[in-house]
Amino acid sequence: MDNDAMKHELDEVLSLVQEQMRDLSAMQQKRSELTAKATAADGAVEVSVDAQGIVTGVVIDESYLKDFELADLGGHIAGAAREAAQEVGRQAAAMLEPLTQRRGAIRAMSDIAVDIPEFGDALASLNLAAPPGNEATAAAPDEDGWDGRSSFPSVRQ
Repeated sequence: MDNDAMKHELDEVLSLVQEQMRDLSAMQQKRSELTAKATAADGAVEVSVDAQGIVTGVVIDESYLKDFELADLGGHIAGAAREAAQEVGRQAAAMLEPLTQRRGAIRAMSDIAVDIPEFGDALASLNLAAPPGNEATAAAPDEDGWDGRSSFPSVRQ
């Protein structure tokens, strides 16, 4: 490969890395805002989860006890929570897909970096499409330690 071709390919890799870093930052913010809801017991139980898959709300319709046993409520809540957490996971994976594809392109193009040790080391140290950390999205607790979220399920009327 001649120097002009190598420089062109190196410019492309650097451009992709810059795009990746910009998009990763934006994606982390969007991912931290993901939420999902799922229902169980024919819609009488609704569970909401945040980006981490943590339950943020449970709503139980008053009609639940007319059609279902109280002893089964925990299973319905757990099932809906699992389904909502899986949906958040699907949403996050869909958001990551463009970054994952770009990471593959960067790796494919970065073969020229072998001849440039500092650049190769820099690329190797970057985890260019790793899922972001699980940032906490809870509200800050007030002076009594309450964060605004009820620890009890809501009952719809």
